[in-house]
Amino acid sequence: MELFGQALGLGAIGLAGGVVGAVIAALVTRSQTSTLTSYVQHFAAGLIIAAATLDLLPEALRLGGGWPLIIGFVLGTAFMLALRALLMQVGHGHSHGDSHQHSHGQVAAQAPAMAAVNLPLVIALVVVVLIDGAIIGVALSSGGAAALLIAIALSIELLFVSASTAGSTRGNGGSIGTAIGVGSLVAVMMPIGAVLGALVFAGVSDTLLITGLAFGAAALLYTAIAELLVEAYEILENTGTIAMAAAGFLLFLILMMLM
Repeated sequence: MELFGQALGLGAIGLAGGVVGAVIAALVTRSQTSTLTSYVQHFAAGLIIAAATLDLLPEALRLGGGWPLIIGFVLGTAFMLALRALLMQVGHGHSHGDSHQHSHGQVAAQAPAMAAVNLPLVIALVVVVLIDGAIIGVALSSGGAAALLIAIALSIELLFVSASTAGSTRGNGGSIGTAIGVGSLVAVMMPIGAVLGALVFAGVSDTLLITGLAFGAAALLYTAIAELLVEAYEILENTGTIAMAAAGFLLFLILMMLM
């Protein structure tokens, strides 16, 4: 029970950060939403890529790598691609160009609540944040001293991810309440994932742990490249947005060095 309590506490850090990010992004005026969303999504993408390449994959390699790493990465990529294909098949595909156009027109201002939500992005982020939380649980289960730092780093990431989700919803014509609700839905997955990770990965073999870490890394990279950056580029791309992505990566790197 103590382990699960610690996992819940560390996951709650992410929940708090995510809600704060969603509220801030939702309260920004409509004219500022699109620009802010692009900057925030670039920063979040930099953090996510750093988490995958500087933390998860190196840890998997340290534990032995090999076929479990390859299998986990392939499974993670296949899972995210299958999730996207399923969402597109049932009619929840997201047209970035159309979304961007509507966010500046009267149609977006009158759009129904759910029509303003980029459902594929939200579901992908829900899955990834759940995996992020599980990573915290894994670190606790293995007795890793870095669990707190990982939780802080992922919580900073979640603040911006949740803000980008809320900002995207506002930019597509959603209300403040809808934007905060969607961002909070993504954020609440962090403590849930942390508890589940501690429960599932307590005492597992290195092979299963490596597979799980590689799966998580693939899911993170998919979200950053195929969702966050794709949508962000449709809104705005300039030197500043690219610098924000680099800043997100650098922030995680600094946290890793302080570790």
